[in-house]
Amino acid sequence: MSRILVVATTEFLTLVKTKAFIIGILMLPLMLGLSFGFQIFAARHADVEDHGFAVIDQTGVLYPTIVQAAEEHNRKSGAGKERTGPYFVPSEVELNGREVADVKADLSSRVRKKDLFAFVEIPAKVLDVSGTTADQIDYYTETPSYDSLPDWLNQVLQKEITGRRFAAASVDRSLVTQLTRPARVTTLGLVERKADGSVTEAKRTNPIATFALPFGMMYLLFIALMSSAPQLLTAVIEEKMSRISEVLISSITPTQLLLGKLLGVAAVAALLALIYLGGGVYALMQAGQYELVQPALLGWFVVYLLCAVLMFGSVFIAIGAACSDLKDSQTMLQPFMMLMLLPMFASVIVLRQPNSMVSVLASLFPTGSPFLMLIRLAMSPPPPMWQVALSVVLTLSTTALFIWAAARIFRIGLLMQGKPPNLPELLKWIRA
Repeated sequence: MSRILVVATTEFLTLVKTKAFIIGILMLPLMLGLSFGFQIFAARHADVEDHGFAVIDQTGVLYPTIVQAAEEHNRKSGAGKERTGPYFVPSEVELNGREVADVKADLSSRVRKKDLFAFVEIPAKVLDVSGTTADQIDYYTETPSYDSLPDWLNQVLQKEITGRRFAAASVDRSLVTQLTRPARVTTLGLVERKADGSVTEAKRTNPIATFALPFGMMYLLFIALMSSAPQLLTAVIEEKMSRISEVLISSITPTQLLLGKLLGVAAVAALLALIYLGGGVYALMQAGQYELVQPALLGWFVVYLLCAVLMFGSVFIAIGAACSDLKDSQTMLQPFMMLMLLPMFASVIVLRQPNSMVSVLASLFPTGSPFLMLIRLAMSPPPPMWQVALSVVLTLSTTALFIWAAARIFRIGLLMQGKPPNLPELLKWIRA
């Protein structure tokens, strides 16, 4: 046991004292900060162009409303260096006896020449109060991915068309505003009855608790895992190619060497995660989100992190021992990388329906449990304790199986050179 601890301590100190570890600690908050900063900057400054669009208004009355709404929109967008949004510049197109198809063809040519950004056709029947089907207002553009202008047009026109239809039906316009005011659905928690019989009002759900916290915990676990476990692959291959491994196993057994490396990397991952967790807890407390700081959830995070690092770290060590260079290891690593990426894909389903059969089964699958069960634990209501206990048992059992198989591959492959083995040969090594 003492030799395993010596290897673990050496591996831990070797990784922690490197500049790459310090840079890695700073890299995640720096990248997140740059990402959020860029999104804020892009939202305010990326779209500050003039978007001219033509209007074929066959009703004869809606174009002035578009002009007035555009002036108000442009005023809110600011001017000069303070401008934070696009300008919408409408222009009316009169038919003057021409066919609508010819006018639309000419306007399409202007859009292709960049004289216009888009044009819209408003049929006369949209104001008809006796219509029984939905009316269509056609928006033509060469850039269908840009939705700010059509969304704005839809909002402006729907409000004006609805008001004019009620007016045509002799309904007071002020009454229309009162009757069509929106009734928004607000998501709340559950009402609770205290021991004294009093009832506490339900609280509004917190978007940080319902989405950001579960996804953030899973993402942090993935980052900590990918920042530490893959280093085992390169370290083992380098030691194998430089013949250092031959010197090491002359004084320590291959199994002890493998366990020492795993424990050392697990300690590095735990240290990295605790640093990030400490920063996250500090940020939540500074924001006044004290109810989101859950010691039990932090404890489960550490448990699942250690299981994930030991499980996947053993795979990286086994592949590193079986291969003689990094190029060969990439081919063997691809199937196992899918096991690490599948929980990321399944996280969308778990976030939306954490208690569905698919989510339960996915969170109990051993290679996905550290990620998906952690999401469910961070959500409300948490999963039943028997599911959590079962996931821990299955994950620990799978981790022990992976370490056992990796030890047998490591024992044989550490001193082998040349062509890497295929999967059937690896299975023979495990059974040997």
